[in-house]
Amino acid sequence: MGYASSSEARKHAELALNAFNEGLEFVNKGDVVRSSEKLYKAVEEGVKALAIAKGLDEAREALSKVRWTVSLLDKAAIKLGNAVKQAWTDAYFLHVNGFHEVRIDIDEVKARLPVIQSLINIVKEELGF
Repeated sequence: MGYASSSEARKHAELALNAFNEGLEFVNKGDVVRSSEKLYKAVEEGVKALAIAKGLDEAREALSKVRWTVSLLDKAAIKLGNAVKQAWTDAYFLHVNGFHEVRIDIDEVKARLPVIQSLINIVKEELGF
């Protein structure tokens, strides 16, 4: 990993950690919409950080286009292993059902926290936080 990709990966990791902490605050307040939004963002940024750190083709494509798509995020999450793939699946569920559609309750958000926490732990470990 070169310096530019290292700093880019760390930038996304920091965004992931901040969004996760904000998401936890909104979970504690019982705010389904904002907790779902922040937890999705945490996973999205975590997938980006890991994909960049590992030099995945999806990261190179996103960086060259200056844009990540859901498809690139999904492909990267699958390549990054089961824990990351599951966190991405759970986060996307929250994005659609908790943020956009608002058809779940806070317990359904809380049920997904352990899987999302696992991804955050992977990000911390891989990027030295």
